[in-house]
Amino acid sequence: MGYFAKHLVIINVIFSLASFTMTTEGRGEIKQGSEFFQGLTAYNLGKYGKAAVIWSRLAENGHAKAKSGLGTLYYTGSGVPRDFSRARELFLAAAQANIPQAHMFLSLMYRRGDGVRQSYLLSYMWCDNAVGAGHEGATYVVQEIAEHLSGKEVHEAKRLASEWREINLK
Repeated sequence: MGYFAKHLVIINVIFSLASFTMTTEGRGEIKQGSEFFQGLTAYNLGKYGKAAVIWSRLAENGHAKAKSGLGTLYYTGSGVPRDFSRARELFLAAAQANIPQAHMFLSLMYRRGDGVRQSYLLSYMWCDNAVGAGHEGATYVVQEIAEHLSGKEVHEAKRLASEWREINLK
């Protein structure tokens, strides 16, 4: 499989799992009829503007999954203007609550250089955090990222991921 095809497969894994992750992670916390669920329903129906309104309100009140969902909207420019800086800010806040999707999108941003300096090392770090947070597709993606790093760089990325978790996931 060529580089472009591999890259496309990885992006598809992240985006196809984004909706699945938002739907399934912490099922007990997402109750039908809740505001977050209403935003998720709007998102899944392609009503991104409505999802943005709902999740913005929730994110302002500290709802981590809403921050991650809203970050996805800013990253893709769905229902809001595309804004990598705002997406990164929201994903970082959600990652501090250990939302797997947020870790994966941060990994994607560093892998592609979307609004940040491109870095396979930092992409690996965020993907490693996603593995630890239980993201189902992250194990596959982290192996693909490792192909761009030396053994020493992989070790450094793992060290950075561990250090980030120690500081941020107390």
